Amino acid sequence: MIIYSILVLLIAAICMPYIVLRFKGKERQERLGFLEKQENANNIWVHAASVGEVNAAAGLIRRLSENYSVIITTMTTTGQKRASSLPVKSFFIPFDCIFMMLRAFKRLQPKAIVLVETEFWPNMLWIANLKKIPVYVVNGRLSKNSFLNYRRTKFFWKTPWQAIKAISAQSQIDAQRFKHLGFANVQNHGNLKFSLQLPEYDAQKLRRQYGYAPQDFILVWGSSRPGEEKLLSEIISQLRNKIPQLQAIVVPRHLQRLPEVEQNLPDFKLYSQNQFGGDLIVDEMGKLVQFYAIADLAIVGGSFFDFGGHNPLEPAFYGVPIIMGPYHSSCKDSVEKLQKNKAIVISNQKNLKNDIINLVSNKYKLKKIGENAQKTIWENSGNIDKTYEFLYKRIES
Repeated sequence: MIIYSILVLLIAAICMPYIVLRFKGKERQERLGFLEKQENANNIWVHAASVGEVNAAAGLIRRLSENYSVIITTMTTTGQKRASSLPVKSFFIPFDCIFMMLRAFKRLQPKAIVLVETEFWPNMLWIANLKKIPVYVVNGRLSKNSFLNYRRTKFFWKTPWQAIKAISAQSQIDAQRFKHLGFANVQNHGNLKFSLQLPEYDAQKLRRQYGYAPQDFILVWGSSRPGEEKLLSEIISQLRNKIPQLQAIVVPRHLQRLPEVEQNLPDFKLYSQNQFGGDLIVDEMGKLVQFYAIADLAIVGGSFFDFGGHNPLEPAFYGVPIIMGPYHSSCKDSVEKLQKNKAIVISNQKNLKNDIINLVSNKYKLKKIGENAQKTIWENSGNIDKTYEFLYKRIES
């Protein structure tokens, strides 16, 4: 821990000119630990890295805010934007530099800390342990690779992990992995993402807003990763032959890849240019759920090449039929529940074209998969109650 803290201090000192230039105003202050001072001594500090984690924990955060003063920190700008829509105070998390974190602890005065999924920051945990502030993990998740990496570096995490008093895992596999790492008091309460609370949209009104007609068949490829845009470009003309009113919308996972995405899809327009309707590349963060809401079919990206897949529950929330590739290790539990309810089609690079055409040509099956997907969300939405009781019992003990 001492070596880590010194290294982070050195890196922070070297990078300070970049930090000053890169971050502005309120965000810069918060990244350096200058968060708004809280007078309340009953604060619960929730940390959710990005918009996906904030969406997953939104219902839980609302429940907590009924009894506590809740503060949420995020790592990303889109996560911060989503967090600011909740009835709690929200900030960017400071850099994991010992002085910046100490400053944040002094200003937030947390009674307890709740980490969403597996957001472990060594100095944050070390300070919490030093100050005897209990840390709880909710919706805890450990991929196979993360589990192996943590097991190899277990000697480093021994002290920081002492701050973690209990873990609510999102699946039995995750619970077992946490136990194998030596954590005590680990329980499986199911995936909070099934209790996600997304905005409700008037789909037809939103379609018109984006220039699409009621009869258009909108295919949304969400969170696309390298290779997937090229895969779409190779089959789209054949898809059009079978689906004449097809309109394709691609929402890349990372906007820094935009030149590559445009190169692979040269006939697609850019969202930022306000040329709506037709084939579209969404080059703005935070818009994915809106396009899922107007989709007739969603393809969840990061799953046709080995990136672990992305969250299929967002299109499921809107009752949209889902196709996903074979690589979905990061959301295995969600996919398994959707598969059990016949609420998703698992495809691959070779079969994707035919799977799309076969599904679209069978209107009943297409509709049924969407209905089953939404039903799967409803059936598992009680996970929030179990997680809340788990937390409340420990915070008040």
